[in-house]
Amino acid sequence: MQKYSLKDKQKFDELFWNKIEASQIEIDYLEKTKKYINYIKWIPWIKMVWIGNSLSMNSANKESDIDLLIVTDEKRMWIVRLICTFIFQIIGVRKTDKHHAWRMCLSFFCTLKWLNFWQFSLKKDPYLYFWILYFKPILDFDKTYNLFLEKNQEWADYSSFKNLIENNRDSIIYSKTNSKGILNSTLNKIISLVDNLCKKLLLPKTLNSYENIWKPFGVIINDDMLKFHNWDIRKDIAQKFK
Repeated sequence: MQKYSLKDKQKFDELFWNKIEASQIEIDYLEKTKKYINYIKWIPWIKMVWIGNSLSMNSANKESDIDLLIVTDEKRMWIVRLICTFIFQIIGVRKTDKHHAWRMCLSFFCTLKWLNFWQFSLKKDPYLYFWILYFKPILDFDKTYNLFLEKNQEWADYSSFKNLIENNRDSIIYSKTNSKGILNSTLNKIISLVDNLCKKLLLPKTLNSYENIWKPFGVIINDDMLKFHNWDIRKDIAQKFK
């Protein structure tokens, strides 16, 4: 079980220049996120969308992007990724190599099957621990945020930070029980086939990019998680907490 203290959190905050109160930049970026999340909230297979990294930690600057982490139903991740990428590209808010500041960065997708991040945790992983602690959920369908916390508290003890977790809930702007009902087996199979087609369309380019950047540590590409963090600093941060 990994557990860190209030003193450890202070050390983590100092390393990343995290602030207690949001600056005007973070306030403005959060409003942009709330505005553009409307374009994807209708996608029926999305279970949760949260903000991570600098914006969630109140350490953003005018050049920062907006990191979105999207949880989907099982066997729906690839189709959700394609739809989200298409929509944000069309409306001109997707992060690209040329356009970075305040754009939406689709760097992390996972299905309900991989909600427990212990599956890629280091033996001692303070960065992942606090990264999760700072996640700000924006969309939360079917109480997926509760499930996410429950799964990760199997390996990470957050008992010292209950107030921060409760404050994170204030970021939720859409929270409901999904009322789409149970689809018949035939329609489910069709949607699963479409998801598989999306995978066949996107996976070759994804793997090619992974090869071209020399397969960096921290990148995960499988049927239940797409984690595109090319510069994963968790090992370096772990050294600072020895």
